[in-house]
Amino acid sequence: MNRHFSLLVLATAFALGGCAASVNRASAPDTPPLRAAAVPTTQVALFITGKPTATHSANWHTFSAEWRTAFQSAASNAGLGFAYFETEPASQPAGTTLVKISVNDYRYLTSGARYGFGVMTGNAFIEADAFFIEMPSKRLLGTRQYTTSSSAWQGIFSAMTDKQVAALSNEIIQDIQRK
Repeated sequence: MNRHFSLLVLATAFALGGCAASVNRASAPDTPPLRAAAVPTTQVALFITGKPTATHSANWHTFSAEWRTAFQSAASNAGLGFAYFETEPASQPAGTTLVKISVNDYRYLTSGARYGFGVMTGNAFIEADAFFIEMPSKRLLGTRQYTTSSSAWQGIFSAMTDKQVAALSNEIIQDIQRK
C-alpha cells in the first residue's frame, strides 16, 4: 500500500511540475548582438503591446499580467530594478533599458485546462518581437524575435502559457545582460 501511495505522490509531483518551456529565437542568424548602452543597465522597464488580434483577445489582460509577474521575477533574480508601463513611457532615468514587447500571436492556456482536458485543449504558443531601447535617449539597442510553444506529445507535462512567459522573460533578461 505504501509503495502505491509513493508512486502516486511521485506521479503527481511530475504532473504538477510540468516541463520547462524552451524559447526559440526566430531572428536571422546574422542578427547583430544588442548594442551596449551608454550607461550599464540597472533597471528594466516593460511595455507590452501587440497586433489587434492579440490585444483584443478575451484573455489579453490575464496574459499581460503573466508577463508583468514573470518579468519582475526575472529582473529581480538578475539584480535589476523593474518598472511596468501600460503605455510607452516618455522618459526613464539613465541605466534603464525599456523592453517593448510586441505580441504577434499567442494562444493562452492554463495548466489547469491542460490537466483537466489533456491534449484536447491544444497547444499554447507565443510569437513576439522585443525591442530593446536605451532610456532616456530612446536609442534602439536592437530587436529580437522570440517564439515558444507546447506540444501535444508532452501531454499534461507540456509547458503552458505561464511557464512559456517565464522562459521568455528569463531569456530576454539574459539578452540584456549579454550586451
